[in-house]
Amino acid sequence: MTRVAFYSHDTFGLGHLRRCLKLASALTGSLERVEGLLMTGSPWADLFSPPKGFEIAPLPSIVKSGRSYEPRERGLGLEQSLCTRSRRIESLLDEFRPDLVIVDNVPCGLRGEMLPALRRVKDRPGSRCVLALRDVLDRLDRVRSEWSAVGAEEALEHLYDEVWVFGSDQSSAELTKLPGMGNGIPCIACGRLGLGHEFLPRSANDDSKIRVGGGQPRVLVTGGGGGDAMHLVQTYVEMLRLLRPPIDSQVVLGPDFCHRTWSTLNRNNGFAASISDFLPDLPQAMVRADVVVAMAGYNSICELEATGSRSVLVPRVWPREEQLIRAEAQERAGRATVVLPQELDPDTLWAAISRELDRPRPEPILHRGAQEAARRSAALLGVQSPERKGSR
Repeated sequence: MTRVAFYSHDTFGLGHLRRCLKLASALTGSLERVEGLLMTGSPWADLFSPPKGFEIAPLPSIVKSGRSYEPRERGLGLEQSLCTRSRRIESLLDEFRPDLVIVDNVPCGLRGEMLPALRRVKDRPGSRCVLALRDVLDRLDRVRSEWSAVGAEEALEHLYDEVWVFGSDQSSAELTKLPGMGNGIPCIACGRLGLGHEFLPRSANDDSKIRVGGGQPRVLVTGGGGGDAMHLVQTYVEMLRLLRPPIDSQVVLGPDFCHRTWSTLNRNNGFAASISDFLPDLPQAMVRADVVVAMAGYNSICELEATGSRSVLVPRVWPREEQLIRAEAQERAGRATVVLPQELDPDTLWAAISRELDRPRPEPILHRGAQEAARRSAALLGVQSPERKGSR
């Protein structure tokens, strides 16, 4: 039995949790007899079904607000919550005794909360630890400062066996400039994460359109977790009210979207659209749409690429610039139109949607990041490789 534990700090949105679930799914589908533990601070973990053999272990939820953090539960202090989380992580890993620990995004955990547990894991013979990073974290100078403040360089030197970057060789090379990343630890460009399940998007050359209603173009609007999607959704609603464009609309608000805000928007504007808080299989909705209006989170970009979707991207630009960097790269590649938040208004948004409707779909891109992670896991642990398993 191979025991794998994931740590996902989850202070904002769904991205960290969803990346871990994609990796967990790949491991259970590739390695022999996997038992797993996913430690997460997300309050929305129950929206997802973990892979077979995996248990989700909740941590007290801490919310990111701008550049600061605060406990979701009122009456608790931040340091008290961090201490509680750190002790729970240590206890969970002591009991679970993983062969492999995969830490998402933050080498020391949130404010260093993973360090005691990582040290205990590394004291056990044969245990391995991996840091899993998305393609872009933020401006490198800002990340360098944050990592230095919590001792990331020492953690990478003494506590980790490998770093997996779920992006290109170029993005991996950029991240090696961070503290501790150039000290000999293997830094492997795995490629982006795919859809996480068997999924066959239609070809970009297939011009057939799946319509709902009167044969009008269909626009899907998604704000990711929804915590900072109010400006995007509000502008889209204003566009529908003022311009009356000939489109069908599907809006996925996200579980963190303020429902009071949505009730006010809907009552004041009275437009027709399909509305939901959450879709468990958002890529299927992307395929049915002619244009997707989204922010530029990591999972959104991966899924837009994998489904060959036309997109209008409205990236978050503060407190981190990772979405802006990613969105601009998509526009340079001819796969999206970018509208900056400060430029977003009904006319600009409709112009961007119209532009995307008038051009061909981009070709779908097959991402193999999860499969590469499964291969690296097998190599680290000395267990049967995915290739050998599939050839029997």
